[in-house]
Amino acid sequence: MKIIITESQAALLKEALGVPNKILEAAEKLYQIIEDHLKTITLKSNQYNFSGSLDIQMGNKKIIEVEEYNLTVNIEEIDEYKETADISSMGVETSFMFDRNLLMLRREITTVLNLTITFVVNPEWEPKELIEKMEQDKNYQVASLAHELKHKYDKQAKEIDLVGPTAEYQAIQQTSTFGIPAIDRKFFRYAYFISISENLVRNVEVASQMRSANVTKSGFKDFIQNERVYSELMEIKKYTFDVFIDELHQQMNRVEALLDHVDFDYSDMSDYEKIEKVLEFVYIDSVNKKMEIFNNMTSENTDFLIDMAGMFGQIPPVLKTRAKQLERTNEVRRKFMNYAMRYQNNPIKFFKDEIENFNYVANKYIKKIIKLYAMAKNDETMTESIQNWDLHQKLMEKKYGKRKISTTYKYKNFK
Repeated sequence: MKIIITESQAALLKEALGVPNKILEAAEKLYQIIEDHLKTITLKSNQYNFSGSLDIQMGNKKIIEVEEYNLTVNIEEIDEYKETADISSMGVETSFMFDRNLLMLRREITTVLNLTITFVVNPEWEPKELIEKMEQDKNYQVASLAHELKHKYDKQAKEIDLVGPTAEYQAIQQTSTFGIPAIDRKFFRYAYFISISENLVRNVEVASQMRSANVTKSGFKDFIQNERVYSELMEIKKYTFDVFIDELHQQMNRVEALLDHVDFDYSDMSDYEKIEKVLEFVYIDSVNKKMEIFNNMTSENTDFLIDMAGMFGQIPPVLKTRAKQLERTNEVRRKFMNYAMRYQNNPIKFFKDEIENFNYVANKYIKKIIKLYAMAKNDETMTESIQNWDLHQKLMEKKYGKRKISTTYKYKNFK
């Protein structure tokens, strides 16, 4: 049975499922533009820049418009990389300032989309590899562009925001490499995957792949069980602190290598004590990265002058208003520092709590993704006009085999 809904009702349904109206169509349009640009690349360079007009409107209750785009294609050569070109990342740039009156982050509202795509290549790469990569993974790349457009939508729809979550998100992206797979490839990858900013865009990414694959309601289960985002969330949902520690025990050579790297003497320590010490260092490094980013995001050019004047005991009248604003800003920084350092006396608990949060958030978004079933296409039934009955029956037998003949009634319960 089909349920007929109006276009406006369909738009509201998509919004409720976390998929702004027309964003999937916008991703397809953007893909075509990028594809056309990549086809023009014939000479090797470390960067290509394109720009043009773009007519996009996303959303229903809150409409975000994009009228222009700036596309930057970065090429990063890695000597030990031997494969053909691959895309390491896509990103949408948004300008912001820290409003010292509100003590909040204020984003620039603009109709320009600044998109960066970074390709990793080997030293012998050829320009044609860029378009080949884009086209061979078309459905995935369209979904990735929908992902980036949702970041644009979310940031433009929320002009005023807290600084803390943004600083934490950037800190995860910029985290150090510790040389321990359980930390680098599992813990921090999971932390990035389930961060607030990323989870706001997951439904759009999955919905785009559904649209490209023409997923029907009867095919939704098979699709979702093999879909990358859903599979990753299921993996995160099952992840435990005990598994994390077991993996570290299996990577003791890496654990000890990190302790050697920081010149820490572990000669009289057990394996678990070594792991505890490494996790303490990882936590400290993470806190420092968060604070560095938070401070940079809340800084102004005059802060240095105010600090220098304060050292001499006299702040010029022209800077007094800004000095008071800096005092309030420093109070916000202290609060964030206390929040970031809340596990300083028990770093192990930080990892336990984070992994529990991974499980909770993953389960929450698995449920949201499953609700995308409502966006799957209705299955179509077909009424055939049989022209040759004998041939039709032979085809039925070929498809379904010899039919079993029923000898008892199956539906007695309906009496």
